[in-house]
Amino acid sequence: MLQAFESAAFAAWPAQQSLDLLGWHLRLDRGYTKRANSANATAQSLPLTASDVQAIENHFRRSGLTPTFRLTSFAPIEDSDRLLDACGYRACDESLVMTRSLAGFVDGSEIAFAPDAAAWLDAFAHASGKRGADQAVHLEILRRITAPCAWAVHASDGPSPACGLGVLVGDQLGLFDVATHRDHQRRGLARMLCGGLLGWGARRGAQTAFLQVVAANSPAIRLYESLGFEIAYRYWYRVPTT
Repeated sequence: MLQAFESAAFAAWPAQQSLDLLGWHLRLDRGYTKRANSANATAQSLPLTASDVQAIENHFRRSGLTPTFRLTSFAPIEDSDRLLDACGYRACDESLVMTRSLAGFVDGSEIAFAPDAAAWLDAFAHASGKRGADQAVHLEILRRITAPCAWAVHASDGPSPACGLGVLVGDQLGLFDVATHRDHQRRGLARMLCGGLLGWGARRGAQTAFLQVVAANSPAIRLYESLGFEIAYRYWYRVPTT
């Protein structure tokens, strides 16, 4: 079941290129987010050797990318994690995957929707403060999504103070890029958006919802727990120290 969440997350956040090597799922893009630019451990991953690490590194370097490994708490990766440490890879960005059932879920939150990915990204840039050259790559990823999407924004006379993205993959709903502008935080906007997205997914047949959150982001974790999400597993990255 946990691997099913991984597969849904990959489909919901598609990389420009992907391939499987030794049971590791390599995702290669143009450097925006580690999710789309990493070698991912799976339930089928074989323990790595030093030559395997070199082979995976070569794939990333040929694409002009920093070799990045993503390890999960449920895959058989202990030896590989220790090997990557010995090869000079440091652990970073520990994150949680949280899930909840949508059986019988009903939510009356009223949210608005941007007409397309570009308009939604403008709202996200305002709410998150993330602007710059990476926006073009971000937009490419969003436009690459083939699953049904909910480009949720908070209705406002001016720029939207909050936004979030829902992607429906089969009967699983992924929540991504939930953001609230710093001047509008602690007003319940994120809760309203998430509730509206969960309702959107449930009405379209989603049975389960999942999301990814940085393990150090305690306020966000408390919000998601209050919405019924529970920790399913953890993941972290290994990146070169130099």
